[in-house]
Amino acid sequence: MKKRKWIIPVAIVAAGFWACGDDNNTASTECVTEQCLIDKYGEFNADSANAANQQNPGNDSAAANQNPDDPNNPLGQNNPEDPNNPQDPNQPEDPNNPQNPNEPVSSSDTGAQQPGSSDANQPVESSSSHHHHWGSSSSVADSDISSSSEKEIIPPTPGNDFKEHFRDECPVASIPKIGSNPKLPDPFTAFDGSKVTTKAQWKCRREEISALLEEVELGEKPRNPEKVEGSYSGGSLKVTVTDKGKTISFSVKISGAGTKDAPKPAIIGFSGGSLDYSGLNIATISFNPDDVAPEKTRGSGRFYDIYGSNHSAGAMIAWAWGVSRVIDALEKTPEAGIDVHHLGVTGCSRLGKGAAVAGAFDARIALVIPQESGSGGASNWRSAAKDSEAQPLSHACQEAAWFRSSLCNYGNRINDLPTDHHYLTGMVAPRALLVLDNTGWVWLGEGASYANAMSTVEIFKALGAEKDFTYSKAANHMHCSFPAENKDELTAFVKKYLFDDKTQNTGKIEAKGVSYNAADWQDWTTPTLK
Repeated sequence: MKKRKWIIPVAIVAAGFWACGDDNNTASTECVTEQCLIDKYGEFNADSANAANQQNPGNDSAAANQNPDDPNNPLGQNNPEDPNNPQDPNQPEDPNNPQNPNEPVSSSDTGAQQPGSSDANQPVESSSSHHHHWGSSSSVADSDISSSSEKEIIPPTPGNDFKEHFRDECPVASIPKIGSNPKLPDPFTAFDGSKVTTKAQWKCRREEISALLEEVELGEKPRNPEKVEGSYSGGSLKVTVTDKGKTISFSVKISGAGTKDAPKPAIIGFSGGSLDYSGLNIATISFNPDDVAPEKTRGSGRFYDIYGSNHSAGAMIAWAWGVSRVIDALEKTPEAGIDVHHLGVTGCSRLGKGAAVAGAFDARIALVIPQESGSGGASNWRSAAKDSEAQPLSHACQEAAWFRSSLCNYGNRINDLPTDHHYLTGMVAPRALLVLDNTGWVWLGEGASYANAMSTVEIFKALGAEKDFTYSKAANHMHCSFPAENKDELTAFVKKYLFDDKTQNTGKIEAKGVSYNAADWQDWTTPTLK
């Protein structure tokens, strides 16, 4: 499986940061903190932890005491006991209130009626007693850290960095006041005002960004359903989800699968997708988003059968929930012959928006390929407002039930929007992102899409993952057809990120007639995260 170096080993997080060195130890100085491992071994993962263990066997010491006031301590006294608990005793007003749009709000509380909206937003809390455990990973609550006469750094097991989200490690209690800004919001400043300086901190900043996108644009994505089951027969995977005492089922079609003993990488395509996989020997999974949430009728479909017709989720976050449940079911159904550690997701046009959201909100997806997604996908709202060929927010928020209905409150107040879509596409980093665009099509707004690419790549650069992102444009083809000139790029991304062929050349941004002046859009600088 592909290792992601920015993931904090769960067991280390659960135990708190270890002390670096022992006053009573006359042997070589131990190196067991995150920074020590980075400085000495160049990375903070299983390999560096194992190397440190081998260099310092048998040292007598116990874990250093946690500082409960440490803002990086997920178990500190100032953090909620239940990471999914939306209750905030100081819960302020909703940032979407058109009378006062920038007041802070509890990030998980989607229970209050949004002013100026038909969104009734009844609260939907994740079950804290029915967490999934992917692979061989252990949750914070399940970690058993005990004193021992032999000190050991516990490296991550293969499953520790393979899970849908990290809200359990990085609970988001509330969203602060975010002022109006004509420029793109800063991805590297946390809610508490601190600067993100390490890859480990980015993981929690990513959770803050996801909470903000849910609160302002998309609606809540319910996490950790009580039970997900899968059954496979005749190329069809039936996904059965139980949560809140209700059960729904839907199916996806699988083509070109491997076997239980020799599973194959796969790409989940919204309504099949529009890409050309010839010569790639990859499985495909066709996901019908209408099976989960029809876009034309708000509050209808299987997602809302569980969570209620007044749930805050727009169709796109409901679709993302459906894709995550497909991955859950694949993990439990090895006979389907799919390598869940090498999955991609794609879609075109409105389904490209959906693919971007699904890929951003599930960290198990290795490769995200939104095609010609336009506004609401891989395109910045602020830039779209100044691009005559881009669909403005005021129109996109009403075309279908893609977003939470209260997003329309920002239609004529775009500078008050606390988010923009470099946040969405940046959430994919440092996983692989291939954005495919189509020049010359009105409503796609290639200027706004290019602006998204130029701001998104800053996040990839910060994480040392610039080669994992490509923005490519092709002309002279119909909307959602696949141009031959994109085949080499698709092939390189599939081979590199789904077949682990690191010889493939990736990473570029194509301008082709449009420009971007960072000073016009960014009042923040890009750090090099350690």
